[in-house]
Amino acid sequence: MELIRWNDLSGFEERVMPYLLEHEAENSLMIGVLDAIKQGRYETYHQLTVEEDGEVLAILQVTPPHPLNYVLVKPEREDDVIRFLVPELMESGIPFTEVVSQADQAMNFYTVWYILTAREPKVFMEQGLYRLDRVNDIPLAEGSMRPATEHDETFLVKAYNAFEKETGLPASSKDEARHKIAVMLDKHEVYVWEVEGEVVSCAKKSRETANGVTVSFVYTPKAFRKRGYARSLVAELSRELLTTKQYCTLYTDLSNPTSNKIYKEVGYQKIFTSAWIRLPS
Repeated sequence: MELIRWNDLSGFEERVMPYLLEHEAENSLMIGVLDAIKQGRYETYHQLTVEEDGEVLAILQVTPPHPLNYVLVKPEREDDVIRFLVPELMESGIPFTEVVSQADQAMNFYTVWYILTAREPKVFMEQGLYRLDRVNDIPLAEGSMRPATEHDETFLVKAYNAFEKETGLPASSKDEARHKIAVMLDKHEVYVWEVEGEVVSCAKKSRETANGVTVSFVYTPKAFRKRGYARSLVAELSRELLTTKQYCTLYTDLSNPTSNKIYKEVGYQKIFTSAWIRLPS
């Protein structure tokens, strides 16, 4: 068994995409981040495969400071791969402090890391990965969806900082948030729900794959909640995205019953549980 570090982006893509596309929706995170790397949206990245006898057993990708995304290609080899992989990663010098993978695989990683280091990781978040093929016929809240513009920057920057705070993600500075929002606006990724000229909710499209696209950054300020704005925005945005894609995906925090409920009402169905673990420093 061998851990291969790739310094050739096109070579890595050619090597792993046939495996990732076998379960395109489930692997949408890694595929989408790979595409973002190709677009130059990450300054630093690391890409690896675990291989044996010319066969790919696992695929890994990290864009520091974001979590290491781990995809197991051969589930029947999970125990062998994890026991080999964790010590190799510990010696690799690759900068990562968090891991995201399907829940059972992430917890296996957790266990081996704990055994080898005697330092216990923490489960930061369990997430549901949901897929939508058709939007349900649901009543919409007052107002309407439109693409966000530069005039929405103030709302979006505040929403971005609040979203990070409420979800426990590392906080961006105001300048960092402005830059991230500016990139989203430049790429026409962000949409808002507007009621009588006032923006009350936002969401974005991201991580396009050959047949799918992810909905993310769904946020409604506390003053506008419990009025159906987020549900309506996700429904209308998903409906628009499905005019060019076969399906949409999104991740939810499984500890948030409200978000999981509204996405199910729109028509999203959970396809697996993901775990996000934080390794001790």
